[in-house]
Amino acid sequence: MFMQHGGNILEIAEQYGLATQDIIDFSANINPLGIPESIKQAIIQNIDQLKHYPDIRYRELTEAISQYHNCLASQVFVGNGAAEIIYSLPQVLETQKMLVLAPTFSEYESAFSQTGTEFSYYSLEDNQFNLSIEQFIEQAKLAQVDSICLCNPNNPTGQVLAKEDSLRLLDFCQQANILLVMDEAFMDFIIDEECSLADYLDQYSQLYIVRSLTKIFAIPGLRLGYLLTSNELVIDQLNKTCPPWHINTLASLAGQVALQDKEYLEESLSYVKEQRRYLIKELSTISTIEMYPSDTNFLFFKWLGNVDLRLELISNGYLIRTCETFKGLKETYYRIAVRTHEENKGLVKAIQEIVHEKSDC
Repeated sequence: MFMQHGGNILEIAEQYGLATQDIIDFSANINPLGIPESIKQAIIQNIDQLKHYPDIRYRELTEAISQYHNCLASQVFVGNGAAEIIYSLPQVLETQKMLVLAPTFSEYESAFSQTGTEFSYYSLEDNQFNLSIEQFIEQAKLAQVDSICLCNPNNPTGQVLAKEDSLRLLDFCQQANILLVMDEAFMDFIIDEECSLADYLDQYSQLYIVRSLTKIFAIPGLRLGYLLTSNELVIDQLNKTCPPWHINTLASLAGQVALQDKEYLEESLSYVKEQRRYLIKELSTISTIEMYPSDTNFLFFKWLGNVDLRLELISNGYLIRTCETFKGLKETYYRIAVRTHEENKGLVKAIQEIVHEKSDC
C-alpha cells in the first residue's frame, strides 16, 4: 500500500480526466523558483558521464555536503532521497518505543513500525499546533520512550522549533540515553539556519539529522537526501546495508553543484518569505479560513466552509493537500505550498470565488 503524499499529480489527472499541464500543484512543497540553472547546465555538460558507473563511495558528493555543514565527511551518509534514509535507519537503530508529533510526516512511523517499534503521540492540536518543549519532554518521561523523532520544521504545520528548545531537547535526550532523529527536510527554507542542530553533531552521539535536497533545489525527480551523525558505526552499517550505486550519476552531480549555488539559495529564501507573507495576508481575509503561523515554504489552515475545498479547487485547476491522512487531523485541514506570485494570486482568487459563489459554504 502506498502512503498518500502531495505531488501525485499524475494520479489526480487520471482520476479527474485532466491533463497534467492543466493542474497547478500546490500539494507538493517544492521551491517555486524551480531547478537552478547551475544544475541544468551541469547535467547537460556531463550527460556523457552516464556511460560510467557512479563512484560507489560518492566521495565528491559526501565532501560537498561536509563542507556545506562544516562537519567531517565520515559523518555523512548519502541516500536516494530522504525516504531511503528513513527506511534504512530502523534496520541499524534499535528502538522499542518512539515519541512523535501528531500530526507529522508519516513515513517515520511507517518505517520504524516495520521493525516492531511502538509509538507515543504528542498532540499538537491540543495547543493550537504549537509545541511546548516542556510538555513534550514530560511526555517522553512518562511514556518511557527510548527514541524521539521530530520534524523541524514540522510537516504539515510548518512551524520551526526555536534553537534553545531544540538544545533543551537534545540535552534531555543525551542525559536520558534517548536516541533523537531530527528531520530537517525543510530547514533550508528557514532564514535563521541557526535553528538547525547540524553544528552539534560532535557533542551528541545520539543525534541523527535527516536532510533533503529535493525541496530546496526543486529536484524531486532526481531523489537525493543525506544523514548527518557523529555515530560513525551507524554510518558504516548503513553503507554496508544499502545497495551499491544507489544514487545515480546525475543526482550526485546535482548535489555537488547545488550546494555551492549560494546566490540561488539566497534568492529562494527571499522569494519564499515574500510570497509566504502575501499568501498569509490574503488568505487571512477569507472568513472561512483559519490560518496558522508558518516559518517555511508551505502553509497550514483549517477550512470552515461546508463545501469540499480540495474538490472545488481541482475543478479550477488547482491541487492542494488535504491533511486528513495525517494522524489527529480531519478533512477540514489543508496544506498549500508557496508557489510563484502569479500562481499564488490565482489560488487566492479561486478560493475567493468559491466562497462568493457558494455563499452558504
